[in-house]
Amino acid sequence: MKRISIFFAVWLGAALTALPILFSPTPTALSAKAEGELYAVAETEKVWFYASKNRDDKLFYIPESYYVKVISREEEFTFCSYFNDTGSYKSITGYCLTSALKFVDFVPERPYLYREVTAQYKLDGAEFGSGKFATVDVTYVYYGFHDDSGKLYFYVGKDGERDYIPAEKKLVFEHNTDYLPDPAEPTAASGKSSGGLSAVQIVLITLAAVAVLVVAVFVAHGKKTAPSETFEP
Repeated sequence: MKRISIFFAVWLGAALTALPILFSPTPTALSAKAEGELYAVAETEKVWFYASKNRDDKLFYIPESYYVKVISREEEFTFCSYFNDTGSYKSITGYCLTSALKFVDFVPERPYLYREVTAQYKLDGAEFGSGKFATVDVTYVYYGFHDDSGKLYFYVGKDGERDYIPAEKKLVFEHNTDYLPDPAEPTAASGKSSGGLSAVQIVLITLAAVAVLVVAVFVAHGKKTAPSETFEP
């Protein structure tokens, strides 16, 4: 009986030792990449990119489903950049509301929307000649759009300069989906019961509780009254 009690006590000790490991938070890819590149996505069409930590200092809306690269993150504002310096595309730094972004734990394959827009201008005073060159097409790098008082503008860049041009309608483009959950994969909550415990953790707790009960029973049965040393005939 004593051997059985010792066996269950040893088993219980090993089980309780494993509990902190199972209950400790699992390191995520985000923490593993804390010193690497961190990105955040604009899940909606209305995520502003600000020139400063001022909500009135709006530059443009980040294209929906595209990303900013996080430089530093604070409670209200996140300092970030948009674009890499590639050809005519020039990186811009600014701020986004931290609450408006969704931070991801991977490096997206297509973080920025590399698109160009062309505006056509008509030259004034081109009355002489045939008028073949009375209009000029200018191509700009597209950053995002800005709507003010019902008017639509594109925030664009050219030759290292950035400014607004009027637009008739919003740009149509392909959206990213890499930040969306994969419907084929079970969600994190599917393996957990109410209270946030996984099935494995619940089973281990149950076994540990049973082991405590069994040990208690064996110990209780093992405690017998010692025979008296004195003998009276």
